[in-house]
Amino acid sequence: MSHRNCFALWLAATATLTGVPAGAQSSSPQDVPNIAQLEQQAVQLADIEAVKRLQRAYGYYLDRSDWDNIVDLLTDDATMEYGPAGVFVGKAHARALLYAIGYGKSGLRPQQLREHVQLQPVINIAPDGQTAKGRWRAIVLLGQFHEYARWQTGPYECEYRKEHGIWKISKLHWVETFTVPEQGGWKTKMTQSNVADRKLPAPDHPSSFVYDPWPAVSLPPYHYAGPDAIAPLHPAPVPMVKLSASEAARRIAHLKWQVDRLDDQRQIEILQRTYGYYVDKNLWEQIADMYTEDGTLEIGGRGVYVGRARVLQYLRWLGKPQDGKLYDHTQIQPIVDVSPDGKVAKGRWRALVFGGAVGGTSVLGDCIYENEYRKENGVWKIAKLHAYFEMYSTLEQGWAEFATPNTRPEKALPPDLPPTSVYDMYPGTLVAPLHYENPVTGQPVYPATPAALPTASAATDLTVQLSQLQQRLGRLEDSEAVENLQNAYGFYLDKWQWDAATALFADQGTLELAQRGVYVGKAHIRASLEDAFGPQGLHQGEVSDHAFYQPVIHIAEDGRSANMRVRELSILGKYGVNAYIGGGTRENQYIKENGVWRIKSDHLYLTFLADYEKGWSHGALPAPGPSKSLPPDRPPSVNYRPFPAFQPLPFHYPNPVTGKWVTQ
Repeated sequence: MSHRNCFALWLAATATLTGVPAGAQSSSPQDVPNIAQLEQQAVQLADIEAVKRLQRAYGYYLDRSDWDNIVDLLTDDATMEYGPAGVFVGKAHARALLYAIGYGKSGLRPQQLREHVQLQPVINIAPDGQTAKGRWRAIVLLGQFHEYARWQTGPYECEYRKEHGIWKISKLHWVETFTVPEQGGWKTKMTQSNVADRKLPAPDHPSSFVYDPWPAVSLPPYHYAGPDAIAPLHPAPVPMVKLSASEAARRIAHLKWQVDRLDDQRQIEILQRTYGYYVDKNLWEQIADMYTEDGTLEIGGRGVYVGRARVLQYLRWLGKPQDGKLYDHTQIQPIVDVSPDGKVAKGRWRALVFGGAVGGTSVLGDCIYENEYRKENGVWKIAKLHAYFEMYSTLEQGWAEFATPNTRPEKALPPDLPPTSVYDMYPGTLVAPLHYENPVTGQPVYPATPAALPTASAATDLTVQLSQLQQRLGRLEDSEAVENLQNAYGFYLDKWQWDAATALFADQGTLELAQRGVYVGKAHIRASLEDAFGPQGLHQGEVSDHAFYQPVIHIAEDGRSANMRVRELSILGKYGVNAYIGGGTRENQYIKENGVWRIKSDHLYLTFLADYEKGWSHGALPAPGPSKSLPPDRPPSVNYRPFPAFQPLPFHYPNPVTGKWVTQ
């Protein structure tokens, strides 16, 4: 039977519930979405979230040296490859490797720091929905108090497989960009392997990708190539199905429930990421508006502040924005769980904090959030925000020699309730609990009760419902596609791959990096990248990492354009010469051309750029001005100064709770 005839039979089977009166003109078969195709799309979008959850949970388990939980994430035949150590095959060999890395035991040693940040995913689900590939970036802080402090970074190229409906990791491959001492950073190199004091077991196979350590530079292969391949989904065609009216209504109700929960997760991520952007700029009133009336806030060991009014009082107590102060609070590595009825949720997040003041110290911190959320009148709000401090130190002294003690309740602003737990952060015991169990072996956070599951409605036009769900699913897929696009672009920038990077732009796209001015069109964009960062191809002895994270994405109703706010951490330098660290925010625009998303406008607002050894408190650098060797097509669209100046930045969207636009 033809595809068209299947569609006609499905339409006829549901006609009694569509509300089309006799003699009225009904939708043509071509106008009615294929419910089976939409169901597949919803499942594969949920698959993307499951894969992200899997990798992020892996990172949190690495933080704790929780080797057994990591092994439970793997397929029985999984391969594990860390740097040049070779390939280990199967769970038993993976466990042996991990325990060797952990000095023969699970769990952190006393006064040990292992923070394995997992960010910048490029996820692609196979057409059959049974396998997936993902590229990630790891930014790692390693330490043993009074012994060493190290930076580590590099990409992961991973593979995943769905077994009996559960996603597992089938391949973990991490390639080291560098592991370097905290003092001196990437201007220096390690004099020995990071695991030289441990005896690793023999691998099953030699390394699949052979490369020399930093300051040598390599190009780990990408699992994707070109704008088309970056798309998150490439679903296989699904035949039309013939359904009774009651069965169609049931399946549409279940599909709507799936879409609602996917959208809930997206809205919670926007909420929390916006919180971080508002903290950057001390937008305390805007933050308090994001809380429920009875919401609570607990930061470090200061105790619990109860109710929106007290939350605002605490936030105002932190101070007003001012020149010479840096207060970047990134929000990354989310694991969000929404209840089946869509009324409450929990979320784990990580915050890398870049703070301090000119002439003082350059503060670097790491926090874990375990938060709760509640939906009120269809809008998600923060019901509980609890930040557990993991580590606070300074670039000047380094976390091997200095760590700030945890905060305690303030006498000047006593909390409403004492701290829910009293603990000492690094070099003490790290205690942030996990609100979830192992994604492979554990139980769900919220059990699915019959009352929370969808029921079919017999009173609405099913064709209209399907069309609405098709549009909503399209916008969710568009959001994943735009995030993939931006993240892939960042990985190309890392390795000076200008041809691949500029291929992601629209023909008349624009690039504006800080105060360099605006370059228009692919040819000028490529030339400007080469002018700013050097010729295409690997630069031995140099690092140019561009980590993207904390995306807030909004897709236009017609699905043809989009906006994204995304944060960047820049790690730049040349071995033996210099090391720089910088942070910024991009406010970008995207356009869909012939069904493929491309970058329309890439605009970096530089927050800070600093000589790493001096830190941002003593080594802050100005934004680069327009190039003299390659003048821009247009002058900078916004004139501003980065840190130490305080600079409000534009938001492409209003407060996700109140709808109020930011004014400063």
